[in-house]
Amino acid sequence: MFWVFALVVVIALVFAQLGAYSVWFGILKTGLQLALIVIAGLTIVLLWKRIFGSKGEK
Repeated sequence: MFWVFALVVVIALVFAQLGAYSVWFGILKTGLQLALIVIAGLTIVLLWKRIFGSKGEK
């Protein structure tokens, strides 16, 4: 009976740790997507200024 209880406790700890890793994975995935959106936006702004901004300066 002790070994069954120990096995259940170990399995519960493993599932709890997997849940924690799942949460961290979701947070890091969201952060990476946000960073990619910011980089894409800054790239578009830079290209816009380089293409259309040079006409007004001359």
